[in-house]
Amino acid sequence: MINQGDAGRVLLDSVQVELQGGGGLSGYFGGYVSYRINRAFSISSGINYYDDGISYLVYNTRKDCQFCPIVKAGGVAHASIEVPLLVEFNIPLTEGKLFIMAGVSPSIRLQRKGGAYYFHKDAGQGVSDVLPAMRTAVKPVVWDSSVGVGANIWRLRLEARYQANLTRSANNAVKVWGKSYDFMSSHANMRLGLGYNLNWKKMQGD
Repeated sequence: MINQGDAGRVLLDSVQVELQGGGGLSGYFGGYVSYRINRAFSISSGINYYDDGISYLVYNTRKDCQFCPIVKAGGVAHASIEVPLLVEFNIPLTEGKLFIMAGVSPSIRLQRKGGAYYFHKDAGQGVSDVLPAMRTAVKPVVWDSSVGVGANIWRLRLEARYQANLTRSANNAVKVWGKSYDFMSSHANMRLGLGYNLNWKKMQGD
């Protein structure tokens, strides 16, 4: 299970864009490999697939329009592939059953599709222009730092990882009206995973 959260905002002249935090729970699946360096350390990697999305609000901050602000909501959905690279430290006296991990975790967003949006005659100048521009604001690759804990129980691998932006932004600049506006945002998620070891080998003492 994965719980995504995004936060950020950018003012485009008189149009405000705000990301909505909390993406809810969703599932992810994939596979992993682990290579034991010595009794204390291992390296693991893998590939995971998951669906995700960013929700946002767009509204006009002008004071001279009769019905301002009229808030418009939209979303950008993207299927992603995550390729984590983690160093694992086996906690002493647990016979390799418990470990902590840290590393990097890039996510490749395979598609960046926007949800439906609608023009409103009272939306105010610019709001309807910004809505489609948000579809290209999502970065195709996001780099996260990753830390967590895990356990090996029989042939099962359990892990809990927290990930947050390693790069400063999860979104590209917004390009609209011939201008480019920096969109600085943060992206974080919590992952709870359950895996099955296909080739389990019992740790041997040195």
